[in-house]
Amino acid sequence: MPQQPPDEKPEGITIDHFSGLKNVISPEKLAPEDLARALNVDLDDAGQPRRRRGYHKVHPDPHHSLFTADDGTVYGVRAGNLGIIRPDASFLSLMSGVADDPIIYTQVGPEIYFSARALAGIIKTETNEIEAWGDPHDIWLSPVLNPTATLPAIRGRLLGAPPLATAHTYWNGRIYMAHGRLVWFTELYAYKFVDKTRNFWQFEGDVTMLGTVTDGIYVGTTGGIWFISGTALEPKRVRVMDTAVIPGSMVYVPAELANPPQIPMSQDTDVKISILFLTDAGYCGGQDGGVCYNYSENKFVFPSANRAVATFRRMDGINQYIAVLDSDGDQLQNARFGDYVDAEIRRGGDAWKQINDGVMIGDTVEAVIV
Repeated sequence: MPQQPPDEKPEGITIDHFSGLKNVISPEKLAPEDLARALNVDLDDAGQPRRRRGYHKVHPDPHHSLFTADDGTVYGVRAGNLGIIRPDASFLSLMSGVADDPIIYTQVGPEIYFSARALAGIIKTETNEIEAWGDPHDIWLSPVLNPTATLPAIRGRLLGAPPLATAHTYWNGRIYMAHGRLVWFTELYAYKFVDKTRNFWQFEGDVTMLGTVTDGIYVGTTGGIWFISGTALEPKRVRVMDTAVIPGSMVYVPAELANPPQIPMSQDTDVKISILFLTDAGYCGGQDGGVCYNYSENKFVFPSANRAVATFRRMDGINQYIAVLDSDGDQLQNARFGDYVDAEIRRGGDAWKQINDGVMIGDTVEAVIV
């Protein structure tokens, strides 16, 4: 084997950035910038790694359903109470007796409309008071103001309180609410009333996501994703994806941070709002006009999940979409990233041999036991 001259330096590989985790191919086929494993590491917007910051517990009670208002106030549920979580982790209770079901919020001006499977209400941010969302009694409203024997109250509308929704969003003067396979919407600028005779859209699967962009609404269901444009009473429906959306995974982000791979972040783009969400096929984003991208289709396969909790944050040059997935299955189905399996193999014969090993999620295991 020829010897390398001592004055020549060995060739090396310079990696100026990393592209993140990749598990759709075997590790030996990864490019230098791909990561097979990243433990407690964050990549900034330039692709440079840094140690992930730690965390500490600020309160022992369980929390869920957090929401940040336009003025920065954080609302959430602590130990069965809906209220305000202050920066010092102290808590101001506004409503008690709240169940563990996830609560969703939509803010319109100074009012925050919230609902879950068993409750709904309106938070008055100026006074921190909570009132009912809608009148429990239906109202029959007819264009005939003074009915007579020959001109009765006809062609009326049955107005009632909005349904208990599992997802809702605001767009063009109405609040849109998902309940099962229906998407109800309020009267124009009258957010406490729904016309029960016509103010709804129907879909083939249960609705799991509602997200608003500049020119329409994304409706995610258990059977696919639709983009709705036009008007509430005369909508135009376009099917944009054929995969189910994981409930609770949607967040709003600036459109320039959700560019497709062919458009770098350094390129100037229009100031708009986009959405990010998780589906059965990966990590996706929706922009104006029903344009959707699957950012992880050729890079990463996520574990199956029934629901998620997600947020978006900007900190120290890092724009992060953070989601926690819950498979909600038995012990053989609900493995998550970071979980591992301990195996103990005992072989018979002249002498017992005991072997202990560990398997990380994402590893491939092949074993032949004789």
